[in-house]
Amino acid sequence: MKTQNNLTLFIVSFVYLIVHFVPDFGGADVMGAQWLYTSAVDAIVLAYIFFQRNQYSEAIKAVFSQKFSLLYTFYFIWAIISVTYAINPTEAIVCLARLASTFFIYTNFAILLYKKDIKSFFLPISILISLVLFYDSIAVISSFTKNAKTMLLDQNILSLMGKNGNKNVMAASLLIKFPFALFVILRSKFLGRTIGIFVLFFGSFALFILNTRSTFVGLFLILVIFAASTIYFKIKSTWPKIVWPLAYFIIPISIAFFSANVVLENAVKSQEVQGGYGTVTKRIDDITANTKEESRLRLWKAGLDYTSKHPFIGDGYGNWKLASIPYEKEYTNDLFVPYHAHNDFIEAAADLGVIGGLAYLGLFILAFLFTLRLWVKEDAKEFRLFATISLMALTCYFVDAFLNFPTERTSMQTMLTLTMGLLFAPAYSLKTHVEVKNTSYKNVALIYILMGFMFIGGSIYINNQVFKSLKVQKFVMGEIDTDPKMALEEVENAFPKFPNLSTSTLPIKALIARYEFRDKHYDVALKLLKESDQDNPFLHYNDFIRTAIYADKKNIDSVSYFAFNAFYHWPRSSSYYKNAIFAAAKKRDTLEINKIFKLYNKYRTGGLAYAQYILGLFEVKGASDKRMFNMLDFAMRKFPEDSVIISNAKNTLLGNAAASNINNNAAQGALAFQKGRFAAAAKFYIQASQAEPENYTHFENIGICYYSNKNYGKCIQYFDKANSFTQNTAGKSYFFKAMAAIALGKKDQACSALNEAKKRAYPDVDTFIKSNCP
Repeated sequence: MKTQNNLTLFIVSFVYLIVHFVPDFGGADVMGAQWLYTSAVDAIVLAYIFFQRNQYSEAIKAVFSQKFSLLYTFYFIWAIISVTYAINPTEAIVCLARLASTFFIYTNFAILLYKKDIKSFFLPISILISLVLFYDSIAVISSFTKNAKTMLLDQNILSLMGKNGNKNVMAASLLIKFPFALFVILRSKFLGRTIGIFVLFFGSFALFILNTRSTFVGLFLILVIFAASTIYFKIKSTWPKIVWPLAYFIIPISIAFFSANVVLENAVKSQEVQGGYGTVTKRIDDITANTKEESRLRLWKAGLDYTSKHPFIGDGYGNWKLASIPYEKEYTNDLFVPYHAHNDFIEAAADLGVIGGLAYLGLFILAFLFTLRLWVKEDAKEFRLFATISLMALTCYFVDAFLNFPTERTSMQTMLTLTMGLLFAPAYSLKTHVEVKNTSYKNVALIYILMGFMFIGGSIYINNQVFKSLKVQKFVMGEIDTDPKMALEEVENAFPKFPNLSTSTLPIKALIARYEFRDKHYDVALKLLKESDQDNPFLHYNDFIRTAIYADKKNIDSVSYFAFNAFYHWPRSSSYYKNAIFAAAKKRDTLEINKIFKLYNKYRTGGLAYAQYILGLFEVKGASDKRMFNMLDFAMRKFPEDSVIISNAKNTLLGNAAASNINNNAAQGALAFQKGRFAAAAKFYIQASQAEPENYTHFENIGICYYSNKNYGKCIQYFDKANSFTQNTAGKSYFFKAMAAIALGKKDQACSALNEAKKRAYPDVDTFIKSNCP
């Protein structure tokens, strides 16, 4: 019976753990298929418990008598209640289906573990987890090696995601398995120990290749935990009993560290320039709460501010992606929604209020306190290592939850709940464990099983609906920035009821409305937009679609109302900006045009801002306002990288053949460049420079063409020519001159050019100075 029970545990663990090998099956996001798989496994395990209910009735009662399970149940119920006040109740239900799947992983596993001998199953489960770690590690390393021949380092690293959604989740899912590989090393004989050391080495090597800074923090903390606990509990032992366990953990990681560092250093050298990613030492030096793309501190501040204003009732479970928009609209471009607070504890508080946030944090506090209990109690000596390993895994998760959003991903949730189950398993074997009364076993078991089937059944239904939606979204979202091509019948009845938001929080009905509008079904489109206004009330994507509909209907008053409403609620959106300028021009309102331009230019100055502004003024005034010519000249000099965007405004304003010819050559050059025909592109730009020798951007573009064609000596001549123009203040020519000099081995010349680029505030130039100018 004991062997059978351990085999059941092993099979259940295996079936849960392989979730992150589940592919997307044609969905826009792999998590659709993975959450459906997880909820299906929950149902199967619960069915097993049902058929063995006489055996597990006592376990069910005991598990739900434990403080951790009670707090977890409270958190689950509190999240369910949030549907009643959520910004988008449908989205809350979608996210709750995933929470239900996670909750029942823990309860099912904890029930199966009840009163089992931890010494008999911890090693087999650790071996299973280690095998998954080994497979993932080899997959990362082999993909990195293969991609190194065809990709730049940054692109290569970002592609190493497996079936995990992104490379950060992959890194976190590797690290959380390290403690179990360590357990295999410590509790196996020579062969098992050797294999465990190799698994830990490859896992560490893959982790360092992934360049994820949050996992470096987590790795450091688990090293500290293991070292401190080993020294503390074995301080009275002989030194080999202290040194060898530490050596088994530290040496493979150290070797992997230096090996990965050498590999990454060679990869950086081979591509001649330093990108955002680099050596392990560089990434460790860069560890900070802020990133270039978005500031975690800003996101945390927004979450805390929202919680302070909504301390009892938050935005509803899973609704932070909507509540965050008013905070982020002045920081993010083109309807990019941060989606998460990059801190699951703050996000839980924003979603569920202070009580919900504290309940979620309390789960980890209880886990830590229980570990301390196992460490200090005399009757728990035999469980100390098991507790330490589990705590190390939970620490990996805690760090990831503090800096990222592992709640979103099945691989991390599976490891979290299985680890929690393993940590609390010894609770029922301690002498202080209070036996539950036999009279209530069957009633509690029946309630759990009935409620379990109800919640898991609902979870399967919702997750299946989401999976079906993601399969449609993959195509619909693929043409979101272009004119929709799919047939209306392929879209209008293809979306299920759940979810009502896309992967980027666009209302599903608004997506369908685009196709109705394309087919001139204006009333149907407007009806769909009205129905979905509250699905995401902060994005104003519906107003954007309405603007197009009313423009088609020549209803200028409605065009201006919805265009202005969308733009002023999200002033960093280029699409909203274009519509707002268009509407103001149609109203012949130059004051409004000026106001719109100033606001957009405040956040996103560039060629697009000026080009649209000039076009708007031209429609109202024609060419009578000479300031437009000055603005055009300024934009061409200030934003040479946007020359193609500005060319439309230039042709409209100048309206002569010379301008057309110049821009035609420049456009032909840009087209040839995009196709990789660098020599041909250079010829077109040379013709443009001959027709317009006062425009330094042509010389800069010639230089870039020759640089891309690896004609480094020749490109420097044109960069020097571009730099000779006093109006060239951008620093771009100096930067590319430096890159060419590096390729030629002329470090002194390169460093001089990089410093000139720095004086002109060229972005990220400090990184290259640090890498190339000792």
